[in-house]
Amino acid sequence: MEKQFKWTLVVSTSALAVMLSAAPMAWHSTAALAASATAQAEGHSSAGGGATDSSAHSTAGGDGGGASASADGGASGHSVDADGNTADSSASGHSGVDGSDVGAADSATDAHVDSSGSATANALITSFGIGESSGAAAAATTRDAGNTTAAAGVSGTSAGDGSASGHAVGHGTSFVASNDTSASSDSAIEGDTEVVTTGGGTITGTVSVDTAGAGATTGTDGAASASSSASLDLSAHSTGDGSASSIGQMNSSAAGTVDTTARTASAGAFATGDVTADNEGAGTSASAVGSGAAAAEAGIDGNTAAASAAANPAVSVSTPAATTTGTPATGTPGTGTAGGTVAEGRTGSNGGGTGATGQTGVSGAGTTLAEGAHSDPSLDRIEAQQCVTQVETAGGALICPLP
Repeated sequence: MEKQFKWTLVVSTSALAVMLSAAPMAWHSTAALAASATAQAEGHSSAGGGATDSSAHSTAGGDGGGASASADGGASGHSVDADGNTADSSASGHSGVDGSDVGAADSATDAHVDSSGSATANALITSFGIGESSGAAAAATTRDAGNTTAAAGVSGTSAGDGSASGHAVGHGTSFVASNDTSASSDSAIEGDTEVVTTGGGTITGTVSVDTAGAGATTGTDGAASASSSASLDLSAHSTGDGSASSIGQMNSSAAGTVDTTARTASAGAFATGDVTADNEGAGTSASAVGSGAAAAEAGIDGNTAAASAAANPAVSVSTPAATTTGTPATGTPGTGTAGGTVAEGRTGSNGGGTGATGQTGVSGAGTTLAEGAHSDPSLDRIEAQQCVTQVETAGGALICPLP
């Protein structure tokens, strides 16, 4: 009885030790499975008087293998002023969480027109981790009794770790004057767009401006007329780690005059312009195209005059998108299979089998020598035996079989 009691006590003590040591382990295992996640999003927009701005923000955070969350924010605005000029803006952002991977996204855009005949658009777009954002802004204006139009726009996206920012502005004006003996017309436009990106960002900026004007004398003694026009189209695109810009200006002018005292006529015209495009980084591009023209005529009695001018500059730059070249496959060198069955008098040769790079080696087949081909000199040690009966082999040779 005494021995049995002691054995039972020992077993119970061991079981208690196991239970106590296991308790802390169970607590830590539960803590390791804990997870937490947070998400936040917002959007804002305002519009009025030919101007608008929009912004969006989203973030998502978490910790732990089971954490999951998403957040989406967005906003848009639209404005039309009393003259029919428009401005639009939009922004959106999405963020997510997958385990301990987090995300954030921000977008801010604005667009406006003003009384000077300018249209402006801006965008700033960023993202991080599991984040995606986008934004666009556009403005359009019509001035000078419909003779001048200007439009500017930016549109971009960003995914993962990246950013995209852009600016675009266009401005144009036209002026016409006339009286009894003279007429003149002047057109002037300018614009620029600049875009910059990093990482997963992509953005495009555009500008388009057109203007024209024409006038004629109002008198009855002689006549003169003048006209001018100008246009400008700009574009810039950037992606990845890059930038691009496009800028230009165009001017044209014409004038016609008659001198009712000297009875002479005169006319003059000029057109000028310059454009520039720059880019940096794979997949980026920029272009600028301008056009300007002017013409004037005048006449009194038999005296007449006429003049015209034109300017048409254009530039374009681009860098091809980066291409990824695959790594050539490398095969495992093959090893031939051992040769055939050992023939009497000689061991069969090993088959060849080393494979070329890029493919698996092909096993070679060994060669089995015909029975009785005693080519090995060591066989001379075999004691000579009297050949009583010869036997014909499969190959037709006569041999003496060994005893």
